[in-house]
Amino acid sequence: MLITALAGFLIATAACATGSAATWVEQVQAWRATREADLRKPDGWLAVSGLHFLPAGITTVGAAPTADLQLPAGSAPAQAGRFISEAGHVRFEAAAGVHVTLNGQAITGPVPMSLADAKSARPADRLQIGRISLLLHQSGARLAVRLRDPESPYRTNFTGLRWFPIDKAWRIPGRLIRYETPRHIDVQNILGDSEPMISPGEVEAVIDGTPVRLAAVQAARGRLWLIFSDATASDLTYRVRFLYTDAPDADGAVDLDFNRAYNPPCAFNPHTTCPLPPRQNRLPVRITAGEQQYSGHTQTTAN
Repeated sequence: MLITALAGFLIATAACATGSAATWVEQVQAWRATREADLRKPDGWLAVSGLHFLPAGITTVGAAPTADLQLPAGSAPAQAGRFISEAGHVRFEAAAGVHVTLNGQAITGPVPMSLADAKSARPADRLQIGRISLLLHQSGARLAVRLRDPESPYRTNFTGLRWFPIDKAWRIPGRLIRYETPRHIDVQNILGDSEPMISPGEVEAVIDGTPVRLAAVQAARGRLWLIFSDATASDLTYRVRFLYTDAPDADGAVDLDFNRAYNPPCAFNPHTTCPLPPRQNRLPVRITAGEQQYSGHTQTTAN
């Protein structure tokens, strides 16, 4: 992210340099604090408590042990309703007398469910049954229901994030080498499903003396999303990390601030489906910057 220009442009050069460094460190610290606060929210990634893939036909939902999609004990009625999946379309039917809302509105009959739409920034439809939220999720060609529970043990037992010290040496200049036209690339996720993404080009940089080119994914507002791993993944960091840049300038220049590299949800929660780095983004260098491996629970597989 670009550094905010300091007020008072007539201040001496040396003083400006000192002020810029202090401002940048404070910005990184604030960004890290916001990252952890977002994770801890009642509906954040730590609240995800299940991922149930939908077969064709009926999936019953409730707290009863016999339910196909079993909700946490005490969180919902024994029989709360059912999902019906047909030809890629999903609808939900609440059981008689059970209070269920869709996007905050009480439902009285069968309702269709929609996935999130990245192009319009529309979130997935959200069913609410007691404290439990249910949302559709797609992993490759497969449809699933994702559960969110503010009382999930991943949230209540969260031990906090660990970071490498902030170091300006890991704020590295890069340059986007654009393709003639953006390319559709298939990125495999942690469950082995293929996720289609759009890449505008590759980011060229020199990291610890080693020239690299990272496949970039187009993100909102012209930003770039880098899905990468490095040699510290064997001991200090998770198997994949994310880094966003601001939109490249007219010459393709970007700021790779690895102090803001962070872990995907899969580092904390086995019920998530994170993308893995494209082969060229598995870097041979050790990037001792950004977020370290989570030191809490060690579960790494989804339902």
